[in-house]
Amino acid sequence: MKTSPIVATCLIVLAAAPARAANADRSRSADVRFALSQQGEVVIPVFVGGAGPHRFLLDTGSSHTVISQSLATTLGAVPVAKAPLVTSAGSVLALVVELSDVSVGSARVESLLATSLPPTAAGMLGDGIAGVLGQDFLSQFNYTLDYRHSRLSWDDDGQIDKGVRLALETSHGRFLVHLPQDERCGCPVRLVPDSGANGVVLFAGTEADRLPFDATVPAIHVSTLVGDGSAPGVSVRQLLVAPATLRHLPAARVVLPAGTIEDGDGLLPLSLFAIVSFRPHAGYMVVQPR
Repeated sequence: MKTSPIVATCLIVLAAAPARAANADRSRSADVRFALSQQGEVVIPVFVGGAGPHRFLLDTGSSHTVISQSLATTLGAVPVAKAPLVTSAGSVLALVVELSDVSVGSARVESLLATSLPPTAAGMLGDGIAGVLGQDFLSQFNYTLDYRHSRLSWDDDGQIDKGVRLALETSHGRFLVHLPQDERCGCPVRLVPDSGANGVVLFAGTEADRLPFDATVPAIHVSTLVGDGSAPGVSVRQLLVAPATLRHLPAARVVLPAGTIEDGDGLLPLSLFAIVSFRPHAGYMVVQPR
């Protein structure tokens, strides 16, 4: 486990129209270099309304895009609604603003609704981070995260011939992967494939409780966009990902607040793999083990 906090990704509940007019700008590069934050999150350059680049987190575990209130003010983004910003640690009420012409490399969305993060929570983004790019943008494209070369590639079909194919199912604006386990466990687990988590997170009271794990340390610090908390630390003796077996995985066992909307069993950090390719419209992803 990294010594930095586990980031338990946000599920943002919005009653709003979807993003409009996704397309690929062939005049811009399909490959984008990304950096990793100290917490292991993917940091990418994002242009909004032609201005930027702004440093955003690419978060496959977030249902919707988030921007800091300071960036929303700078952009002159117009508030259109209010909505709860919900994570495994709590909830705050936030403004929803409309962003025009959001682009990352060759991938572009003409109009996108984003949650404006209140000043009290802005510090959770990290130094110099202006927002979080979520599935309302990402799910409109095929893309590959290459952790070995720190590269994000749009519409890169060459990556899907290698690795393990995992079916995706939609859940509250995010995706889950269904991972059957061995007969001793008898428990398929459904985990959110999450580029925003720097360690495995298991939700207490779900099928994840049937995984073979041992208690490790008294507590692990868990950080989210709306607050900090702690969770018991465990070591997962094994987790089957198709033919691959991941062993002795440090994890946080999180008890979700009452009323939390969550039908998965936990978070699967994508940094466990060398390359991850998403094909959302075809309903699957491909992972290449390290």
